[in-house]
Amino acid sequence: MTTPPHAAAEPAIKVILVDDEEDFRDPVTRFLRRRGMTVHDVGSVEELTAALPAFAPDIIVLDLNLPGESGLDAVERLRGTCGAGIIMATARRGVDDRIHGLSLGADSYLEKPLDVRELEAMIRSLWGRLAARAPAAPETVWLFSPEDWTLTAPDGLSIRLSTAEYNMITLLARKPGVAVSRDILFQALGKTASGPEDRSLDVLISRLRNKLAASEHALPLKAVRSVGYVLPEIQVRGALKDIFVP
Repeated sequence: MTTPPHAAAEPAIKVILVDDEEDFRDPVTRFLRRRGMTVHDVGSVEELTAALPAFAPDIIVLDLNLPGESGLDAVERLRGTCGAGIIMATARRGVDDRIHGLSLGADSYLEKPLDVRELEAMIRSLWGRLAARAPAAPETVWLFSPEDWTLTAPDGLSIRLSTAEYNMITLLARKPGVAVSRDILFQALGKTASGPEDRSLDVLISRLRNKLAASEHALPLKAVRSVGYVLPEIQVRGALKDIFVP
């Protein structure tokens, strides 16, 4: 029997595949198992939630269109409760869903129909990045400097903020750990309110995460369902400026 590549050199990567189409799950599961991975497949977010305590996956491959709780809602919840990497896989072609999912904390995105070889490569790449980050130092303090317009990650990576990013971080940093409504954040960005189809705030957050992608620490900005966003961990060096809200 031929040993799958990577199988002898690495421990088995534990993957949960979440998709309600059995015709999709079965061949993908078989392929990943042949490639040396330990795979558990389920058909809904509810089944995923039930499986998590016993299986403890390294990577979750998550469809967006699911019966019951949607994949997008699951990303938001999982990012706050589970340390696994999250790969979204969906037949949806809209860029809004991709941006929204990434802003909620998903790590990668694949469109169906997908090539299982690309999925395998993405799983191994994400697993490698997560494994490299695992021994990171316990220090997780993020530093915001209003005077310099900079946000600094715990590992020292510092970025200069745009006006929109500066306004958003200022509002969130006033009360760390307290959710700020989307309407307030939209007003600080020069908008009078958040329309149901307006994704400009999600785009802003996605771009900010991308600017910090080189850091070993993910920005601890979390979405709060039906409210807005919360930034639980941040220190401010200097005085916070007043943000004009029209």
